[in-house]
Amino acid sequence: MALLFGVVNTSSPIAASIPSRLTDNSSPIGAVAPELPDNISPFMSSFEIQAHLTIGETARALDLIRRSWGWYANHPNGTCSTVIEGYRANGTFGYRSERGYGYDPSYVSHAHGWSSGPTSALTEYVVGLSVTSPADRTWKIKSQFGDLKRAEAGFVTRLGKFQAKWERAVRAYTLSFEAPVGTNGVMSLPVLNMGSEAVITVNGKVLGSGQYALEAGHAVLNFEGDKHNIIVSY
Repeated sequence: MALLFGVVNTSSPIAASIPSRLTDNSSPIGAVAPELPDNISPFMSSFEIQAHLTIGETARALDLIRRSWGWYANHPNGTCSTVIEGYRANGTFGYRSERGYGYDPSYVSHAHGWSSGPTSALTEYVVGLSVTSPADRTWKIKSQFGDLKRAEAGFVTRLGKFQAKWERAVRAYTLSFEAPVGTNGVMSLPVLNMGSEAVITVNGKVLGSGQYALEAGHAVLNFEGDKHNIIVSY
């Protein structure tokens, strides 16, 4: 919560230490909740993956998604399409047995919307697409790749469709996106090789170095809402 809601400066040594301490609670199938021993809460783990992503710990976030939500998605007794309220660290579904659920595993929800944190996390941090002001008139795209080769997400608001997709290749990646006309956004493009200058092509035109700013390993550009296609190579 401290990372996610900016209680600590994300560039401070304290912030850098939090993700490693969070992994003290890791198990092969998820993060055990300290306040609920031997139980795993995908609801609380949803905040953890967002905290990792907030400071660019992409690998840790993806690892937790795979171990927890991946475990349930592939479980023979799961639904293969929804998310579970919680489960035991030993892999059984007796969540909260000793605290309010009367030792009745059938009480545990297997369609628990509060446990669906990866949906927004993958959209807003990995694909990197989010709105940044009321009425959705401003937005940003700031992607995190991790070990993924491609990612795509989108949503619709009253202004229209927002969609983004990136795909990596050898020494390059492409990013295409769409935002409603009349909106404005900021694009932060990861520069993959810090030792060389990236070549950025927007809608078929190569940009000069004066047409974007470099900030913390990203090339930052402003865009008007529309359909755009970007290639970053190095």
